[in-house]
Amino acid sequence: MQTVTEPELRIRTASPVARSRGDLRVLDVRDDLSRVTRANGEIVGYVDRVDVAGDTAYRARRYVAAERRFVELPNVWSADDAVDCLRW
Repeated sequence: MQTVTEPELRIRTASPVARSRGDLRVLDVRDDLSRVTRANGEIVGYVDRVDVAGDTAYRARRYVAAERRFVELPNVWSADDAVDCLRW
């Protein structure tokens, strides 16, 4: 019988659920997904964990309000780098 274990790598850290990165706030939605907002609550996008070649990478998806859609940005190797992709 196989046992199911939680993923070892998570976006969530030991810090509080909501944290800041520059002028953005990062709110954990679940263990592998975080919402990135501005201080006024406007959604900038999401960062999620993806498996790439047997390793863990992070993907940022920018929300384009005028088009009501997300634009997927290239995968990066750290959650902080993925949030930084949404800053620019």
